[in-house]
This record gives sequence, structure tokens and C-alpha cells, in this order.
Amino acid sequence: MRDKIVLWPIYFDSHTPRKWRKVAKSIAVVNPTIDEIFKAAKKLGLNPIKVEKAHPARWWRKEGCVLIEKKGKKAEIIKKIAEIIKEERSKKKV
Repeated sequence: MRDKIVLWPIYFDSHTPRKWRKVAKSIAVVNPTIDEIFKAAKKLGLNPIKVEKAHPARWWRKEGCVLIEKKGKKAEIIKKIAEIIKEERSKKKV
């Protein structure tokens, strides 16, 4: 799994404490889904794969995760995905 990065919805959730959230609140969204993460990763050409699993910190929520190809630093990829999700949500509101 050294060539893959695991992306959990908790990384992008604005209602999650910073301890688990990996992006700034300014680009985080409320209740992100693996579908949104999947679409954003696909847009970046990261060959995403959905996995049915629960985050260890939220084991009772079987929200799943997305595996992506490691094409750069994890923090930078997560930030780009968060920005795409935020942008897509703002388009839906208009």
C-alpha cells in the first residue's frame, strides 16, 4: 500500500475536530461523502477506488474511504481535493 493514499471523509468535515480533520475549516465542508471525494480524485487523475470501511475514530459510521494513487505529497493532494469539493458544492447552491 506504499503507492496508495487513504482518504477518509473525516479529513474534509468541518464539524470534525482539527485532531482528525486534515484541511483548514475554510475549505472543509459539512458531511462530505466518499462520492464527492471519489469525483474530486478522479478529476485530478488519481485513479480512485471506493472501499467500504469505517474510520478507526468513528468505527460506528460505515461511511467508507477512497484509495488513490500517490502522486505527490498527501497534504497537498488532500488540500486540492478539499478545494474541488468546496467548489463543486458552491456550484450546486447557485
